[in-house]
Amino acid sequence: MTSSILLGSLEQLSRVPPTGVNHLQHMDEFVRFAELLQKQHPQMGTGSWQRFTLATALRQLGLASLVGGVASDLAVPSYELLNRLDQALRGFPSKRRHLCPLDLASDLPALAFGPNQVRTFSSSELEDLFDVQGLRRVNRQWSVDTKRFAEFTWLVVDEDVSPETVAPGQRRLPSMFSAIDRDFGRIEPYHTGLPVSVEDALFGLLVLPWEEIVDYLEMDWRGFQIPWVYTVDFDVFARRSPVPSPDSLAWEPATQFDADGNEYEYERPISYPLHPGSEDKLAFANDATWQDIKAARKTVLFARPVAHFFIRGFQTSGIDEFLAHISAVESALGQPQDHHAQSRKRIDGKSPGATYRVTQRISGLLGDKTFGETYSRLFKLRSDFLHGKAMAAISGRDRTSARLLARKIVCELIGVAVNSTTIDREQLLDDLLEKGAQLR
Repeated sequence: MTSSILLGSLEQLSRVPPTGVNHLQHMDEFVRFAELLQKQHPQMGTGSWQRFTLATALRQLGLASLVGGVASDLAVPSYELLNRLDQALRGFPSKRRHLCPLDLASDLPALAFGPNQVRTFSSSELEDLFDVQGLRRVNRQWSVDTKRFAEFTWLVVDEDVSPETVAPGQRRLPSMFSAIDRDFGRIEPYHTGLPVSVEDALFGLLVLPWEEIVDYLEMDWRGFQIPWVYTVDFDVFARRSPVPSPDSLAWEPATQFDADGNEYEYERPISYPLHPGSEDKLAFANDATWQDIKAARKTVLFARPVAHFFIRGFQTSGIDEFLAHISAVESALGQPQDHHAQSRKRIDGKSPGATYRVTQRISGLLGDKTFGETYSRLFKLRSDFLHGKAMAAISGRDRTSARLLARKIVCELIGVAVNSTTIDREQLLDDLLEKGAQLR
């Protein structure tokens, strides 16, 4: 009975002449609907903020009177709207979709690993991915140039999420309900600025040997860049934001001849080529590899900020990139005891320092003394910079060597993690130290 009354009230509200959120929430029809809804869902709360939250949710859902009237292509049938609203108020799980343009990427093969996919999309596919209909319901002036976006490759990450609260107001503007006595100046040590699910997907892409795949290594080892992430939150109470312009991505002028031989100018995305035949190396981004990565990152080998620095090596540039690569290696194979002469393990009766120990563990892990020697040389560059010593520019070769070393160590640790039923990190590092010291 209650549902049929609610549906009737909502249908009456949908037939109101086209209006806006601010006007609608003060109308008798809306107040009546809100009261009926609040009786069925007390968690909705009362007051002006809750009414405004409900009205904006109805607009995002496609209430006819808020999206141009019953004849509008943005309007949604009342029964469908009420069903989605009811599920949202009950705290049903919903989805988030993160859309990441891979700027500068060449024609990559389509990749799928876990909830992540990398490929190009048609203009109509991008309209669905960006939920352009929902975006236009929020603001008619917002648009998405899907035709130009379709010229780029995308990383798309889907995740299932459950709301932290069933209260609509807190879901719309959670910052308004945060504790005022919290430390607003605090630093989250492992925060990269990306959604966690995007960090995970990016980690999965970064284990690929891009320094062997790209064909412009003298310029950059990266096969792509991610200038921004656009998130579509399908929680009906979540706020939408405008989509960045395609002009935020990298374009270059080009010329082309038409069928009559006339030359004309146009713009095309800038892309850096890949080595011919590199598709086989990219194919490692698959479900099997994804499962190995997920399992490995739950172990003690990745409990330290290895992934943080590994990803920061991609996100940053210049000296910060170089330092991130070196830090990824240190966090992967370093121990606090390395810095305490009294407690660290002795080697051949001696007690060498922390850098030597990480160097030997690298050699032991990768089975080659030259990798440890490379790290020792790169670590000196890092120390010269941090300690203010005069130094020349860090070469592109050394930059790539730092990235390659970090990737090889991360990949090798993933292999160790998935091939071991139990892992004692301290014992593993001691074994690698001994193994590396014995290499000739």
